[in-house]
Amino acid sequence: MDMDIRKMRKFGWRAVPVENKASKALFPMAWGFLPMAFCWIMWFTGASAEFIPWFGALSMMLMLTGGIAGVSSRVGTLNASKVGIGLASVCFGVMVWGFVSQNQDRVLFGLIYSSVSIYLLFKALDFIFKDAGYVFEMRWNPKQKLPHELLSDWDVKTTRFSQTCMAIKRFEANQFVQIYGSIHDGLPYLRFDVFGCQTREQFKSLNFGVDWPLFQSSISSQEE
Repeated sequence: MDMDIRKMRKFGWRAVPVENKASKALFPMAWGFLPMAFCWIMWFTGASAEFIPWFGALSMMLMLTGGIAGVSSRVGTLNASKVGIGLASVCFGVMVWGFVSQNQDRVLFGLIYSSVSIYLLFKALDFIFKDAGYVFEMRWNPKQKLPHELLSDWDVKTTRFSQTCMAIKRFEANQFVQIYGSIHDGLPYLRFDVFGCQTREQFKSLNFGVDWPLFQSSISSQEE
């Protein structure tokens, strides 16, 4: 069943604005470029080469801080392979410089690896912040169970209310929809979060595999 925002509202869902936290991610990453630039300069000139591993590790830690800020801006972003690879490569980059500090002959490897991992992280964050942010929610009784029998081709993790992923359906490696619980102002909500869509046309073309009329009636019957 093709869906659009109006149909989502018809079945009891409301759109949730997604806060853009790009500035929180890019600020530490911008500072992370400085020590990496110093590393390349010291390697080319041969000056103070013994400090390269320290500057390299500092750069990776700043990049990692920005990466975590970007990833945490949206629930479940690590389910996208592009995001997971980007963040993991920077995490490993910190350890790479630990190895390099024990063997100065590996400095060039550390510089190349770090530069590639930074590129992968930027591509991952660009993917996150270009997402159209199709997130919907409805009021939910925490005692209700998710009607998993109405979800076709979904990977259901749990039918109990949880603020972690309750169910997920993948369309591509970097495109999926997930259902999870959320609490704000003391009230529980069920969220339907579509990640990996940059246009309304992409959103409308997705087959969510949800029997929306029965899903809505199932919730109403449980409330009664």
